[in-house]
Amino acid sequence: MDYRDLNITPFWPDHHPRPPDLPVADELPSAVDVAIIGGGYTGLSAARTLAKSGASVAVLERESIGWGASSRNGGITGCGLKAGAPTIFKRYGEAMGRTFWQASLDALDLIRELVDEEGVDCDFQQNGDLCVAFKPSHYEGFKERLAWHRKHLGHELRLVPPDALREEIGSPAYFGGIVDPHGAGLHPAKLVFGLARVAARYGAQLYEHTTVRQVRREGGDFEVHTSRGVLRAGEVITATNGYTDALVPGLRSRVIPVGSYSIVTAPLPPELRAEISPRGRVFWDSKWFLNYFRLTPDGRMLWGGRNNLSTSLDLEVSAR
Repeated sequence: MDYRDLNITPFWPDHHPRPPDLPVADELPSAVDVAIIGGGYTGLSAARTLAKSGASVAVLERESIGWGASSRNGGITGCGLKAGAPTIFKRYGEAMGRTFWQASLDALDLIRELVDEEGVDCDFQQNGDLCVAFKPSHYEGFKERLAWHRKHLGHELRLVPPDALREEIGSPAYFGGIVDPHGAGLHPAKLVFGLARVAARYGAQLYEHTTVRQVRREGGDFEVHTSRGVLRAGEVITATNGYTDALVPGLRSRVIPVGSYSIVTAPLPPELRAEISPRGRVFWDSKWFLNYFRLTPDGRMLWGGRNNLSTSLDLEVSAR
């Protein structure tokens, strides 16, 4: 392979660029009910909910809408958390564990709502996810996971024995699997730009290339100092996730950015796609530093993982 031909721009926004008619505003208002710092999934979803309820909202994005991880991810979603429901229950107790679990189900419901009721076309396909066992012992652990989920959550998973795995994935490299019907694939850039349109439709004002430099208490409100000027806000939401900086020192110390990298092929022949993913599922393996993989809506193979947690790897060197 000639690595000089490698395209290192983010795939999803390259495949579906920011729409030129995205409804962004120019003139910063003097005051709003809520100022939201960050124009990704979290900030835009909050803006949609608040604007829909009648609040005046300004979304302040330092780069462009959806510039960060909201348009740069694997496009794989499902229920639960990284640690797994049994671990969450043990660590935080049953009540909090059920709250976390329900929140993950609610997030899936929100995506369906955006697709079905708000008309967001993000290539959402909920064909389930398949976690494949990297070791034989991991498959034995899948049996315990299935029993626990059934008993404590009433959540049905399905085991795939090793001799039936080729019905699910075109590879003999694994030792069985477990299917969760909640798993889904989508197009991240289409989702974030569609969500921005919905938030703006309800009245949220979206501002790009607007750096928030200081947030200061002033009476019962906040003064938000930005690169475009100052606005007053009754409430401020910081929705910066892995891009959180020293603007809110107490929050910065609680957020640890973690890098995750993926590579995408050219479109594959239809027969090869059918062999790789006969049921149209999304995949990941059972390693702690997991690999995740899927077919994109236009038939490419996307493969990603977290073998290095740095957020600043040299992409060309890594590809080699």
